[in-house]
This record gives sequence, structure tokens and C-alpha cells, in this order.
Amino acid sequence: MSNLVQRLEITAHPQLEKSLGYRGDSRWVAWRWEPDIEQLISSDGKTAGTGNNMAWLVFLQHDLVQPAVQDYNFAETDRYWLLLDTETRNLYVGEGKAVQSLLEQPESLALLACLDGGNADRPNPKNWPQTLSELTATTAFRHLTNAIPFGIAAALIGALGVGTGLWVLPAVQQKLAEKTTFISPISSAANCGIGGSDDFSAYVGSSSGNKELHLIGVYEATSEHGNANRAKSIEIQVERRNKPIILALSAYEPINWNITVEPGTVIEKIIVNGYHNQTVSGVSGIPIEEHSYEKTGDYIGEFIYKWGATAESPNTPSLVTKLEQINSTSLTSFQGCYRGTNFSIK
Repeated sequence: MSNLVQRLEITAHPQLEKSLGYRGDSRWVAWRWEPDIEQLISSDGKTAGTGNNMAWLVFLQHDLVQPAVQDYNFAETDRYWLLLDTETRNLYVGEGKAVQSLLEQPESLALLACLDGGNADRPNPKNWPQTLSELTATTAFRHLTNAIPFGIAAALIGALGVGTGLWVLPAVQQKLAEKTTFISPISSAANCGIGGSDDFSAYVGSSSGNKELHLIGVYEATSEHGNANRAKSIEIQVERRNKPIILALSAYEPINWNITVEPGTVIEKIIVNGYHNQTVSGVSGIPIEEHSYEKTGDYIGEFIYKWGATAESPNTPSLVTKLEQINSTSLTSFQGCYRGTNFSIK
């Protein structure tokens, strides 16, 4: 037993991580509730993503789980995180900083696994529901769905086990497979922090012209909105050397876009778009076009952070179309999320 985390006296169901929306392949993964945005967040030390809120509530209220987790208030605060060893199926609980630190130190987790051993000496619950139909028949699920209209409950049941976190976008994978000679500018190192409903979102277009147009969009860089001088930095690393680049950066909240340009990379110009004032640092000698309502009285288009025409970003084509018209080139790539901290263009 570690002083940093406590092992729970329950064994994880084989489909737990899938049901909670985790699509990664790391041995260790943790979940926490983010009260500011009322969203389940998963983290494996390398990437963070959103999860399935309804599945989280069903799990916490299950007859086998509730007695073991009732002291940690997982459904309302982010103080405690739930940690899973996907090999042994052991579940642990610890304070957020401790769990995050462990996730960043695989050797510590390996030692924890060795000390705790497997779970052969602990009974594997035979009462776990093995199918979706069995799960929806549990008392906990019936109690939960009784509190919401049947139509909404049916939709949530249909989504259970699928999850909402987008770790790798199938459309992007397919497009990249079709373009065998085109190296994707999207990096898996992008860190979206605590995202919105879909967290990281991306699009990869073509690179057929004599220059490339790359767009990065967020809503904000921090949840702290009380200070008038609240601009926070987002780190942008550009190391793509294929062709001259037009870099477009868009946000609603004030952002300082701190840009690092690797040798051999040519940025033709930088365009910033926002409602509040946007600033650029880290570079010199590159033309900067600023379009922020707060400073210039105009902006190019909506402040998108998720690709596609949805309720959250209904005017995605508007900003993209205007950027393409202004620069006489097609969009090469888009990256975005609700709350971002760093991105790279490879």
C-alpha cells in the first residue's frame, strides 16, 4: 500500500475504461470530475480527454462501488482522482497532485504494481453487469434514470460505453492514409488542458499550393476570468519546413500567443483573431495582422475551437472561408480545443 494512494477493495470491470470514454493504450489511467465545466476528465500522464459523464455517475452509484468510494465525493469535486491499473484491474484513489505526479513517473507506478501484486488474491465480483442490457437493469441505473425524462435517458443509454473523448479522429486518420506523400502537421503533443465537450479537435486539408495556411483556435487559456489583465500564454511551436506558412490564431478570451520558430521554418505572416485583445510574443520581423473587437473594432469570424458545424461552433466554415479568401489559399490544418496550453505544427 502506498501513502500517496489507497487501493480500493473493488476490482475494475473489464470494460470500465471503455465505458468511461478512455481510448488510449496506457497501462495506467486516472479520472476526476472537473466542477468548473461539469465534465469527467481522464488523464494517463501524456494526454487528457473528456469522458462519459453518465457512465461515471452509473459507476459511482453501482451497488458494488458506492460503499468503497462514498468518502471521496468523486461526483462533485476534483480533490480525489480514481486511478486504474488496466493490467491487474486494481483501482486506487489519491489526491489529484499525488496521482498526477505518479502518472508522470512510470517507474513509481511500476513499483506500486509490484508491491501490490496482482488481484488474484481478491475476489473478482461476479455481480458486475457484463452487457449494456444488464447494466441498465441495475438498481443504481434505474434510480438514476428515474430522475430524467425517458427520451433523454434513452439517448444517454444509447451512448453509454462509447464515451465522448476524441483521442484520434477517424476522419483525420483516413485522410492521412489517403495522402501517403503528405506529412501531417498535427502533433500528438498538443495539450488542451481541460477541454470542452470534445476536447482536442483537428482537421487536415491539402498542401497543394505554394504556401500553407494553419489555423489554431481556442476559447480560452485559463478559467480565471476575474482580472482585467488576465491574458495567459499559449505556447506555439512551429517547425514545419515544407513551404512558407501563414499562421492564423483565434480565441475569444485574451491570449498571449508565444511562438517558437525552429530554424528553416518560414512564417510569411501571423493573423490573430479574437473578441478580446490578442498579443504575439517570441518572434520578430514577421508581419502581424490583428483583428480583435476589443482593440481594432473588428474580427474576421467566429471564435471556433472545435472543427465542424455544431451547436457550439455553428459558423466554423465562416472563419475558414474568410481566411482562405484573404490569403488566396486553402486551409492546410486546424487544431483546437476549449481551453488550450500548447500546440505544435510539425
